[in-house]
Amino acid sequence: MSKKRAPEEPYWAPLPRQHFNTTQTISIVARHLIPLAGVLLFGWSPGQFVLLSVFNIAFTVACIGTVGVAVSTRKENGPSPNLADEIASWITLLGVGVFISLLLTAMFGWVIALFAAATSPHGLFDLSLAGSALLMVVSAAPGLFQQYQADMRSSMTEEERKKRDQPNVLVLVMCAGLIFIISGYIPDLGQYGLVIMAIAVTGLFIFRDLRPDLMRELTRPKNRPPQDDYKKELE
Repeated sequence: MSKKRAPEEPYWAPLPRQHFNTTQTISIVARHLIPLAGVLLFGWSPGQFVLLSVFNIAFTVACIGTVGVAVSTRKENGPSPNLADEIASWITLLGVGVFISLLLTAMFGWVIALFAAATSPHGLFDLSLAGSALLMVVSAAPGLFQQYQADMRSSMTEEERKKRDQPNVLVLVMCAGLIFIISGYIPDLGQYGLVIMAIAVTGLFIFRDLRPDLMRELTRPKNRPPQDDYKKELE
């Protein structure tokens, strides 16, 4: 009797729960609360909330990519000779991440902007929206820097980091799909509906980033059991 082969992509195995320190937890929660605060405190329209949510997702995807490239490059070239160079490199890295985020938001957010135009009589773009996007970047920076340092100290190879991050990107794509679905109902959202939607989306995003191990299971193909299940089937 031939034995079943384990899946070729071992990264579909369950991910151990990540334990974040206080700085990382505050960074995650604060970044996701900013769009909700725009709705509750600044009276944003549904379109503005959804558009900033798209930027939030794009920024997360961009940071996964840029941090991964930065870690690989730094490990190849060796550590920076001094702290000033390290800080300058990090600021450059963050700037690249923001640029890619804006590019992704423009590429995919214009569709949402069309749906949202009817609910934003004063326009989608204003200083509060731009300031909120900047505040999200500032809020995320400490947690991202700690992730960068942790990956630098880690013995994981570049391939292992890719296998760790790829399912997380797929989860973000699923969240983007949810935002696009919501955007189709923007004209029908009243004030109470907007608040409920904003709270639900914010809660989902916080849960996604604090418990990536659980969200990651949603991306595993249903016909491919985790690695541990294969061990049981071979017995």
